[in-house]
Amino acid sequence: MKRSSADYRVAVVPVRLNGASYTAAHQACHRAAGLWNHTLATLRTRWDEVKTDPTTKELRHLAAASDPDLQRLHAHTKQAIVDDLLDAVATSRANRGAGTRAPWREKNYRPLSFTKGYGWRITGDGRLNLSLGRNLPGIRLALPAVTDSRTNHGVPAADWGEIRLCWDRDGRSWSLHISHRTAATPVLDPANIIAIDPGIINPMTIAVETPDAYEITVINGRAARAIKHRRNNAVADLHRLMSRCTKGSRQWRRYNQAAKHARAHANSSLRNIDHQVSRKAADIAITHNAGTIAVGDVRGIEKNTAKAEKRRFGKDQRRRLSQWSRGRQDHYLAHKTGSKPTYTNESHSSKTCPACLTRNAPSGRDYRCHHCGFTCHRDAVGALNILMRATHGKYTPIDPDKTIRVLYLRATPLRAALSKARNRATPRTGCVAENTVSHAAAAGPRAPAGEHSVAA
Repeated sequence: MKRSSADYRVAVVPVRLNGASYTAAHQACHRAAGLWNHTLATLRTRWDEVKTDPTTKELRHLAAASDPDLQRLHAHTKQAIVDDLLDAVATSRANRGAGTRAPWREKNYRPLSFTKGYGWRITGDGRLNLSLGRNLPGIRLALPAVTDSRTNHGVPAADWGEIRLCWDRDGRSWSLHISHRTAATPVLDPANIIAIDPGIINPMTIAVETPDAYEITVINGRAARAIKHRRNNAVADLHRLMSRCTKGSRQWRRYNQAAKHARAHANSSLRNIDHQVSRKAADIAITHNAGTIAVGDVRGIEKNTAKAEKRRFGKDQRRRLSQWSRGRQDHYLAHKTGSKPTYTNESHSSKTCPACLTRNAPSGRDYRCHHCGFTCHRDAVGALNILMRATHGKYTPIDPDKTIRVLYLRATPLRAALSKARNRATPRTGCVAENTVSHAAAAGPRAPAGEHSVAA
């Protein structure tokens, strides 16, 4: 079953601008930021004086009263600034209970928005023209190729929607964010449940119950940890060298540019890994037609960890928590499945035995119950308990007649063929091994390879 209307996706296409367009785009981004700052200041002044919100029309009139130089933008670009500000106000009020405050931060730079048929058009010679306003030269560039990542088919320009021209400060590059229609996501059955145990080492461990087994998929995220570690060390070393230079000197600028390059390269790799992780989880949800995605609730675990009363982590672990991109992974997962994750209390999920509910202190990545002898991967135990709580409302013993199958996946495939052969990975899948455990095997001696769930 499909949704009645198509979904929308955004394709990010890197582009290169010539000298004149490059300068014009930077100046327009600065003007867009200045118009945002003026509109924001006007809105906050109105709140202080009138205590009410202006309508969209009134706010547009207030924005039009800014410096004439800031008005040198396309009319729809200026409207997008007002609409984005109103959306930010609505979002802050919807999340007021979580401590979100109203918009207040001024900007120095802002992306440029171009609406279909007005802000952008295809010229007679087949090039893309982005309008910067009346009587101002536009930005012309070669027509980019857009591919639908869901279908792997090209998207014609007639199916494009709004386009945004964005500047990557660290990567020092321009990109077009092009919205387009895509095939609708399937409507998943909310009666079917999958559970996800989030983690830093293994970003997602997915558990789903089938008629004859519990299927567990452990997605390994050590590649992301290595990228973050390499970036942190590189940036720290460069900042140490920058501290010995005069700020703004030639050598200081070189070090600063190298630090930006390291951050840009890491951010691109981490964003790709988050997409790969969420795609694997989405495929599992679609395969099992699971419309309810129960995620262990670890929101806020990274907050206030440095305070004396909550100093339960060292500085290295606090850094890992602060750089954990679980929120982005959940957002990607919701977009790929069409089902918003529900957060489930996961307290003691990795310590409670899913067979007898005895609480044990696991050692390393393996879990062994000292009461019944049940053994399994520690994250698989957490995912099983989250699945039981999401299904029954509390931790309950799993069905002893069902087998537990644990599949290990890498977030991204290995690059070297030799490493693939050494780790027995299936090409283009990241699959390392598939192991099985039953209660009988768990309680007895360790089973041969392929019949146990302890991580290799």
